[in-house]
Amino acid sequence: MTFMAGTDELGTLLERVGLFIVTGVTKSGTTWLQRLLDSHPQIACGGESKLNVLLTHLAPAIREYNTALSKTNAKIYKEDAVYRELGEPQLLTAMQYFFLDRLSAVQRTAEAAGKNGALRWIGDKDPDYKRQLSTWRAILPEARVISTTRDGRDCFVSLWFHLFPDREPLAAENRADFVGRIKGHAATWRDTMAKFQKDSASFPGRHFSLRYEAMLGDTPAEMTRLFNWLDCDAEPATIEAVVARNSFSALSGGRQPGEADAQSFLRKGIAGDWKNHFDEECNALYCEVAGEALVAAGYEVR
Repeated sequence: MTFMAGTDELGTLLERVGLFIVTGVTKSGTTWLQRLLDSHPQIACGGESKLNVLLTHLAPAIREYNTALSKTNAKIYKEDAVYRELGEPQLLTAMQYFFLDRLSAVQRTAEAAGKNGALRWIGDKDPDYKRQLSTWRAILPEARVISTTRDGRDCFVSLWFHLFPDREPLAAENRADFVGRIKGHAATWRDTMAKFQKDSASFPGRHFSLRYEAMLGDTPAEMTRLFNWLDCDAEPATIEAVVARNSFSALSGGRQPGEADAQSFLRKGIAGDWKNHFDEECNALYCEVAGEALVAAGYEVR
C-alpha cells in the first residue's frame, strides 16, 4: 500500500535532519523569520501549513465518531464488538501524518533549490501553532520551537491595517471598532507570552525566542544567534547573504523602513508604530489587560 508520495524520501531525510516549528502572535515577524530561515543553505522552512485548522476540527470529529460507534456496538454487536473508540494516540498519529505530508512539499522545494544534501533542519511556520502549543509538543516530541515576540500594541496596529488598510484607526467612523477589539487582542498577546515562557521552561534547549525589535535593530546578530543554536553555518558571508535577501527594502520592492504602504503585507517595517495610532484611552485599555506581561517582556507601558 502506498501512503504518501515522497514519504520514503522524507523518512530518509528525517533520519539526519531536525524538525522545527515557527510561531508567534500574528504580525510579530513570523513571516520575515520564515523567509530568513528558508534562505539559509542548510534550512528549509515552509509557510503556512494551516494544520491547526485540522487539529481544531479533528478532536470533535473523533468524539462524534466515538459516539456513533458506541451506539452501534451497544445496539448490535455488544460483547462481539471489534472496533474500539479512538483516543489521543490516534489523534496524535493522524496529525503526525498530516505534518509529514506538508513537509513533503517543503522537502521537494528544498530539493529543487539544490539543498537536499546540505539540509540540517526542516520545518513549518504558522502563527496558529501557538493556539495549542502543548498539543503540538505531543504531536512532534522531538521538534524545536522558534517563537517571535513583539510589542503587542504594535502587533495589534499592524493587524488592523492588514485587515483594514484604508481605515485610519482613530477616525470617528472607525474608532469604536478599533477600541472594541483592544482588550481581546491584549488577552491573546498576554496568554501567548505565558505559553511561550512555560514551553521554554518545560523544554530547556528546545525553545528559541526572538524579539522582533532586536531583529530590526541588528538582524545579522540575531540570525547569528539563531543559526548557532541550530548548529548551522553562521559564518559572516552566510549571514550577510541571508540578511540581504530578506531586508525590508528587498522584500518591499525598494521601500525603506518607515515608508508605509497600507496595501502591502509588509506595511512599514518599524517598531513603536503603535504610538502613532493609540491615544491614552487605547493604551490604558491594552495595559489594563496585558500591562504586567508587557513590563515582564521589557516593553514600556506609557
